[in-house]
Parts: sequence; C-alpha cells; structure tokens
Amino acid sequence: MSIHVSFILLPGFALTSFSLAIEALSVANQLRGEALYEFTICSPESSPHLNHIISSNGVPVEVTASLDSCYQSDLVFIAGYQHCARYHNEALTHLLKQLNRQGRRIVSLSSASFILAKCGLLQGKSCTLVPEHLNIFAELYPQIALQENLYTVTDNIFTSAGGTATLDLMLYLIGQDQGRDFIYQVSQQFMQERVRSSAEMQTTCQQVSLRIKSPSLGAAVELMKKHLDNPYPIATLAKRIGTTQRNLEMVFQKYEQTTPGRYYIQLRLQQAKQLLEESHLNLSAIAQATGFSSQSHFGKCFKERYGCSPSALRKH
Repeated sequence: MSIHVSFILLPGFALTSFSLAIEALSVANQLRGEALYEFTICSPESSPHLNHIISSNGVPVEVTASLDSCYQSDLVFIAGYQHCARYHNEALTHLLKQLNRQGRRIVSLSSASFILAKCGLLQGKSCTLVPEHLNIFAELYPQIALQENLYTVTDNIFTSAGGTATLDLMLYLIGQDQGRDFIYQVSQQFMQERVRSSAEMQTTCQQVSLRIKSPSLGAAVELMKKHLDNPYPIATLAKRIGTTQRNLEMVFQKYEQTTPGRYYIQLRLQQAKQLLEESHLNLSAIAQATGFSSQSHFGKCFKERYGCSPSALRKH
C-alpha cells in the first residue's frame, strides 16, 4: 500500500530542500518499480486563483492539491525558508495540531521549525533549522532546545537543517518505512555527479543506520564525529541532542555494548590512526587534532587500542 505524502509549501520556501525530498521519494519508487510513495503539493493559502508557490529563488512550483487533502496524509512536509518567523495561517495551524494528535509524521524543512514552534508542537522537544536563523529562533523560543545535528527526530516530529541535510533525513524516513538495506540502494543514486561522493554517501548511510537503531545514538555519534578535536563532555553531548546522560549511556550499552566515553575515544583514535597513515603531521599535531590533552596521553591510549605506539605504526 502506498504511503500518502503531502508537501505544504510556504511562500519563499527553499527549493533545494523541497527538490531533494521529492527526488528521494521518486528514486525509491523507481527502484521498487511501484508507487511506494504518492505525493501531492499543497499551499496553506486559500485563494482559488493561486495555482503555484514561488520559492526563495523565484522559481514557481505548481500546487496539485488543497490543504484539506493533507488530513488524509501519512507523512506531511512543511517547506519554509523566507519570513517563516512571522508567518501565520489559521488553517495550517489547525491541520498541524490535528495531525500531531493523530500521531502522523510531520517534517519541517529548512526554517519551518518556526511554524511547528508557533503551533506548540515543539514543547518539550528540541529541533533543527538552517544555521542563519538559529539566533532569531532562540530569541523567540528560548525554551526550545536547538540541536547542532543535520536533523532531529523526536517522536513523530522531524526537523531538518535544510539544503543537502534534507537527503540525510529522507534516507532516515525511507529506512523507517522500507528497511535499512533499501536505503543503501537509494543512496547509490545520489553519488558523484548528483549530490555526494561515494565515501560521503557511505558515511551518511552509516549514520542513518545508527539513527534507525536509536535516534539518540545516531545524533550522538554525528556530534562526536563533528567534534573530534575538542570533545564534548558526555553530559554536554547529551544535552546538545536533547536527552540525558543516563539515557545516552543506556542506548550505547544496548546497541554498541560500550559506554559513550569509550565509543568517543575509539572514534578519535580511528581518526588519529588515519592521520598517521595518510599525513605527514607530527605526533603532537595529531594528538591535538584528535582532542588529546598531551602527546603522552595520546600515546598511551593509542597503544592500548592498537597494540603499538603511534611512532611504531608510522615506521611500518
């Protein structure tokens, strides 16, 4: 049975986010040879003469359905970018509140987190949006935690930083519906000339797989990899992804059979090993680049992990 998807476009939406989302669903349909996803494009504006919405770069996109059709959707995207902080529409607010009560999946692209916050759908949750609007959001909604991650998953609410981060979120959503193995097939279509290199897509798929296991696990590993040179304390890491240290420890133990701290050190040591093998940086610089307070501490941890000192590895 097809999954019914609605895209609600706000005036001045970001075309890149919307296009990547549509493309990912289309690729999924093509690979399976059936309509896994059926999607329509809607507008919250009620004018009968409005048959298209203008994106932030001036490109018009045709509206194919009314806002009322979204009540029957399984998955609803809100695409917004320009002027989202002050945008308000009563019909859209009513729709989103009802969909949320029913537990339908609601996805914010780019800066549409403003819309969800205004509707009260982010109470007690954290979210993501385009970096340039973070300060405005923090001023308007100081009680809502902002994440550094490419996208945020909280129950049935999904928020994205927009741009190519939309692809990461789409792979996660498709993985939820069709299984983790299928996302690797979809990702193959976005390599090299389309969006990213093979190595980048492999990393993306690994991240999505972790997210499907546990949103907290995937979000934590994403931030760990982003902050190898200046590691977050685990309590800070937990706060940044909208969870508790206790929950994070339980998640890592359940899925990775280790603690967040040990996992973090392993990531840093993997990076150090790669730098030793592929660069001419001296040991002190590598220690600093991977967040170790001293070269001696780095050497001790490295030997425990790999059975030889950093200098011995480099001689081989």
